[in-house]
Amino acid sequence: MKLPVFNVGLLAIGLMFGIADGSPAQAKPKVTETIKTYAVSATSLKGLLSEMDKKGPKGHWGYTDWYVKWTGDCKLSVTVDITVPKHKNPAKMPADLRQKFDAMVAALTAHERQHGRHGIEAAEEIERAGCAGGDGIIKKYNAKDIKFDKTTDHGRTEGVVLN
Repeated sequence: MKLPVFNVGLLAIGLMFGIADGSPAQAKPKVTETIKTYAVSATSLKGLLSEMDKKGPKGHWGYTDWYVKWTGDCKLSVTVDITVPKHKNPAKMPADLRQKFDAMVAALTAHERQHGRHGIEAAEEIERAGCAGGDGIIKKYNAKDIKFDKTTDHGRTEGVVLN
């Protein structure tokens, strides 16, 4: 599909007034993001790894589910549910392990938020399409999630490591 070329000056004016192609600006999809946690309590590296492997959602340390819904009049909403570990008593961990754990959880949360961003992008694309072809767009962004995990080795290249 060939995208239209806009005159940058006209596009900027159109965006200021909410019109880029002569039509009213569409509302952004309603986004609800929830971060859920599962408890870990081990105070050793081996114990944390074991606990996260056992308790983590769907066999991962963290996980994101996103759902895009739309109505007959093309109002969209996105629900993003992110699950990451949370230590019950981080003060009991040795300081160096706590620092590593905190860094890993921060990297994991950022990684999972990118998965959530894919759901938001899917909703925005469905909205731009006037809600036509939504199922195909959802499949496209599901594939993007799979590729993202392969490219980042499920976030390991982004710091989702604990060693």
